[in-house]
Amino acid sequence: MGTEAKTMQILTDLELEDLRRRLEARLSVKIRPGRIRALRVNSAHHWQPPLWIEVGGLCSHLEKDGPPERILAIFEHASFLVVTPDHGLEDDTLPYLFSRPDVREVVPWA
Repeated sequence: MGTEAKTMQILTDLELEDLRRRLEARLSVKIRPGRIRALRVNSAHHWQPPLWIEVGGLCSHLEKDGPPERILAIFEHASFLVVTPDHGLEDDTLPYLFSRPDVREVVPWA
């Protein structure tokens, strides 16, 4: 994707579809079509506070003691995949995974 994509707030439809296909191949999973705008998460990890994860926004506490990260995409399969510039965008990185029981609300792209 390159440096330009890492600085974008929202991926284009073509970039999003390319990323979805690459993640499916890399993770050997089937990702559901469609776009998710945001998730509300109450994680089972005791150190992680309730999170509002929205595409285009910054989110803190994705990792313990980690910096805020820009959310580039959210995908759904058996769990939810959250892509940031450093997690999941490039082929040598993995997205954040949130289990279905931890996700309290899913906001589709309107």
